[in-house]
Amino acid sequence: MIEIDGIESSSEAKTYAMTYLHNCRISNEYRKQLLNWVGTYLDENMLENIIVYKNSEHWDQPFESIKNEAENDLEIAALYAPSSEHFNIEMMVFEGNLLSIFNILLSRTMEQLDERVIAH
Repeated sequence: MIEIDGIESSSEAKTYAMTYLHNCRISNEYRKQLLNWVGTYLDENMLENIIVYKNSEHWDQPFESIKNEAENDLEIAALYAPSSEHFNIEMMVFEGNLLSIFNILLSRTMEQLDERVIAH
């Protein structure tokens, strides 16, 4: 199992992110947008559903498409931060960590789906 700073599962990743967001000093609207992002992109079941949908619709490069959507959605969430929070180094690092965790969860989810397909 892949581990980043003690995070071994999507539930641990979500708990880490949500705990951090509830305890940091940021505006409520920015927090709300980041919590929505976490709920979508740090949930293996949600990622699995997105992957299955994109594969069923024959999307060209579904993996890259999901990565781009996650990055774009995180950038949009950051737009909800007031100007005083735009250069908050701690939040920039946190957002980078979110993307790193997301990329690992996405890769693992894709591998698990591929294993299920091969097993059948």
